[in-house]
Amino acid sequence: MTLEIPEALANLEANGGIYAVWMLLQHLGLDAEIDQLVNVCGYDADYGTSTLGLAIGLKKFGYQVQFHTDEDLEPSEQDVLELSEAKKIQLPILPALSYAQIQQAFEQKKYVIVYYDTLEGEGNHSLVYDVNKDEISFFDHFEAMPATVFEQQRAVEGIFRQAIVVDA
Repeated sequence: MTLEIPEALANLEANGGIYAVWMLLQHLGLDAEIDQLVNVCGYDADYGTSTLGLAIGLKKFGYQVQFHTDEDLEPSEQDVLELSEAKKIQLPILPALSYAQIQQAFEQKKYVIVYYDTLEGEGNHSLVYDVNKDEISFFDHFEAMPATVFEQQRAVEGIFRQAIVVDA
């Protein structure tokens, strides 16, 4: 599948989360406007988007969404607002998924967006393209990442093991 990335998306700073949602929606046959995604997912030019913000956006689009995360013992003010919104729209907030559970969800034909630290030290959201017991691939990278490296990058200080599972 060859897609032309909209200029509005390419020009967004910290656009990984919006890109992951846009790519997922493209696969589901929905051509959403970037401004609409920015608004519904709670994008901020300096910060990007939170994983929960992305999940809220997908839920508002009407999809069956689950948000999986490690427990945050010190949520920020923005986190508290997003948690309140998630509760209001009945978005399930569940424990973090293991690598094997991510693989299982993918094998069940569910879409999975994961959050991890890139090898360049940047938090990133990616839509899973393929996953097996040895490696995981993303729509925004050309090379597969070994499972051990992915798990290492999900354990970096300041990174919560978070995933969005969409049953479309």
